[in-house]
Amino acid sequence: MYDNYPQCHVPQNNIVQRFFAQPAGAIVLEMVMTVVITVAAGSAFDLFDPFDGASVAQPAQVAVAHSPLLPLWDASLAYLSQRHFVAAEAIADVAAASDPNEPLNFALLGTINLHSRDYAEAQSDFTTLLSLAPDSFDGHNSLCWAQGELGEFASAWQHCEAALQMAQSPLQRASALENRCWLQVEMAAYAAAASDCLAVLELLAGCHNEICALAHYNLGRIALARSEPDAALQHFNLAAHIGSAYAQMYLDIAHLYAAMGYEVAAERSFSRYQQLNASALAAK
Repeated sequence: MYDNYPQCHVPQNNIVQRFFAQPAGAIVLEMVMTVVITVAAGSAFDLFDPFDGASVAQPAQVAVAHSPLLPLWDASLAYLSQRHFVAAEAIADVAAASDPNEPLNFALLGTINLHSRDYAEAQSDFTTLLSLAPDSFDGHNSLCWAQGELGEFASAWQHCEAALQMAQSPLQRASALENRCWLQVEMAAYAAAASDCLAVLELLAGCHNEICALAHYNLGRIALARSEPDAALQHFNLAAHIGSAYAQMYLDIAHLYAAMGYEVAAERSFSRYQQLNASALAAK
């Protein structure tokens, strides 16, 4: 029956989530709010609704539209949404050279590097961001991910904790919890990780957001570590149904489907992994 699971979907306008993107809760977009225009927490460009999918509100609808760097940010984000990382980074570099004291420039560069899997550069970018904006939720939340990918778990943990303390909205808190869940899976702290990911799903009940996809993905990884393949299959199925731009998720799902004999589903997941991974490799 799992060979008939829905096609994996990657939200086209979900530019800066990890999980997802990570990332994760609109890293660049919330930077516009928390650092540049300092309005209430949320997604500044409103490129996606955390529960109902993408919307298409324009950056000109927020105060940041008055920045002379807006055309560069807009162009870079457009390339980033298409996973054209080299072009996105080249434009973001021009913006950073134009104003090296603008935090949003380094939020944007860091996000591009996260999605192209250049975690060392992302760490550098978000460290610069924190030097300019020490109370940035996005800086800490992104360093939790980047340093975790680099195996720097102690420092990553500190940034995870700082992001949770600074979260100002349910979506920010869910993003920080999901990052901490993922980090604890990497550290083999499965009970604590499960608690965090379950809290994400309770906080964003019924959501079809990438954060929830990644929470299910990590719960599946925890189930596998506990030798519970059927439970892992249920979570992986939900993760694939919601969709993510995090390539590794699809590779892990493909391996489980193949191991359990669901060859069609395995091939589909592996194809999605290859598609997402190819654009990241092309950026290196």
